[in-house]
Amino acid sequence: MNQGDRPMLQKQQQEILEIFNEFKSIETNQLNVSEFLEILQTTGLDRNCELLVKKMENLRGQQLDIHQFTEQFNFNYNLYENFEMIFQIMDTTNSGKISKDELKKQSDFWGLQLSERDIEIMINYSGSDEQDSVSKEKLWSLLQQYQNNKMLQ
Repeated sequence: MNQGDRPMLQKQQQEILEIFNEFKSIETNQLNVSEFLEILQTTGLDRNCELLVKKMENLRGQQLDIHQFTEQFNFNYNLYENFEMIFQIMDTTNSGKISKDELKKQSDFWGLQLSERDIEIMINYSGSDEQDSVSKEKLWSLLQQYQNNKMLQ
C-alpha cells in the first residue's frame, strides 16, 4: 500500500463486492466498464461518485474482474494525476483555479466543515497571485509541502 492510500475497511470491501456482483456478467464473472458507467449516468448516480467515474472513464471498453474493480476504489492522493481529477471536480467553472466560493461549496458537499477563515488561510498560504482563488499548481505545491512536513514530524 502506498503512502496516501487509505486502508479499505471490511464493510467497504463487502459493499464493493455487492456492487460488483450486481453488475458483473454471469458468463464471464467480469464487469463491463462501459455498461457500468452508462448505468451510473442513466440513474444519476454518477454525480454521487464523480471521482470513481473519472477514474473508470480511462478504462472504458475494458472488462474488470473483482480485484481490478476493487482497485478502482483505492485512491492514492499523493499522485498528481489523482489530484488533477479531484481538482477538475472542484473547479466547477473550469477556470484552472479554485475560488473561495468553490472551496466553500465543496467543503459543504463533502462535509469538511471548513470555516470561511480556514478557506481564507488555505488561499492566502498558497501564495496565490490572484485574490480569492488558488491555481492547481499552487494548491498541489501546498499539499506537497504539507505532506513533506508531516513526514518529517
